Amino acid sequence: MFPLFPALRRLCLSSVLALVVLGMTASLAIAQDTADADDADAAGQAATQVEILPFHGFVDPPVAAQIEDVLAQAEDEGSDLVILQVDSGGGVSAGVEDLIDLLEASPVPVVVHVGPLGTRSTAAGAAGLLWLAADVRAVSSDATVGPLSPSDFAAGEADADEELVRRLLGEQADDELVADLLDGAVDMDRLAEAGLVSLTAEGLEPLLLDLDGVTVETTAGPQDLELAAGAMEVRFHSLGLVRRLLHAATTAPFIYLLLVVGLGLLLFEVFQPGFGVAGLAGLITAGIGVFGLVVLPVVWWAVALVVLGLILYAVDTAVAGFGPITLAATAAFAVGSLNFYAADALALPWLLVALVTLSALIFFVFVMTVVLRAQAGPEGVAVDDLVGKIGAVRSVLNPEGHVYIDGALWRARWTGDTRRAKVGTPVRVHGVDGPVVLVEPFDPQAVPAGSGGPAASGADVPSGEHE
Repeated sequence: MFPLFPALRRLCLSSVLALVVLGMTASLAIAQDTADADDADAAGQAATQVEILPFHGFVDPPVAAQIEDVLAQAEDEGSDLVILQVDSGGGVSAGVEDLIDLLEASPVPVVVHVGPLGTRSTAAGAAGLLWLAADVRAVSSDATVGPLSPSDFAAGEADADEELVRRLLGEQADDELVADLLDGAVDMDRLAEAGLVSLTAEGLEPLLLDLDGVTVETTAGPQDLELAAGAMEVRFHSLGLVRRLLHAATTAPFIYLLLVVGLGLLLFEVFQPGFGVAGLAGLITAGIGVFGLVVLPVVWWAVALVVLGLILYAVDTAVAGFGPITLAATAAFAVGSLNFYAADALALPWLLVALVTLSALIFFVFVMTVVLRAQAGPEGVAVDDLVGKIGAVRSVLNPEGHVYIDGALWRARWTGDTRRAKVGTPVRVHGVDGPVVLVEPFDPQAVPAGSGGPAASGADVPSGEHE
């Protein structure tokens, strides 16, 4: 009887082990099925990729290049949708027909949305043509489209615009609608009445919700959009730093201000020894302004008048007079500014022109006159009287700058063996060249006692640091 217990014990232990193994196997099977299901769901969720590019301002070369890059990336990476959200007053040198060809040939559906709500967004000129060429035309309720002529301010070919608008409208191209779009801003109600609006959405989020389940006709055939929440990946695009700067340079007032400020800084450098920070800043700002002049349509005789006005202001500063030259400079600058751009839509506000003209007058006639008088030194002291005097470098001599001598600031040119003299360097005047003093290194310790040099005569010998 007793030998049965070990056998029963072994049987029970085997049964328990078998149950444990069966339970673990079942759990693993269930876990694997769950993982497979999750992988399948994840694969379905990752299948929808949306590229979004919002932009404001003119459709210019930087914006056009960014649109091309987004469309190319969407095609290369197999994205499912491209959305362009626009608020634009027109195009400048953008090659709008090439952009339209890219939109129409894109295998990836393209949505152009004019919005969002609350910004009174518009799609005029080139932007409006892109809206017409899109696979899905979306607007916010306060948005407008048009005027579409001219599509490009740099070209201004209205006839070509009309032909293009009629082609994009197709069967909906009746004469009244074409005229409305070409000549004015058409609101959402009129656009919807004409059957041009695919969707009304107040922003990007409601737009994505409304696009879910929509079938879009593309060059690759009809495509069903699946944009359920959590089942798509949205990627936003923006202009890079260089493109953003160049895009900013196509804003009409910004170009005007850049050109005026840049030229003003360069003229300021004319009255300074050497070429410093102001000159470098002037080159950069004026350079960006010149880029804008090439992009936007300007009246060149008006640009010439603005430049002439600034030059006359500089001449007036040099002669330190307030009279006919000042009046001629102000008149030339103001008239040129008011007629700066060839398109009425780009005309500068008269208030901006008045403020800039007044600022130029105050800067050149008053501020620069005070600066030049300060540089001329104290009254009754001639430049020739400074020969033999000692002082300290106040601004780096490279080779020209300023030195401080006998309580006054003087223009100076460095003639020492080193390339430049840093601030605080003791110097001695050994000659003059017009209004500029010629200086060389000076060592106070090298002057022997009783030699009758500057130290002995009680002159102010600098210690190496200016106050």
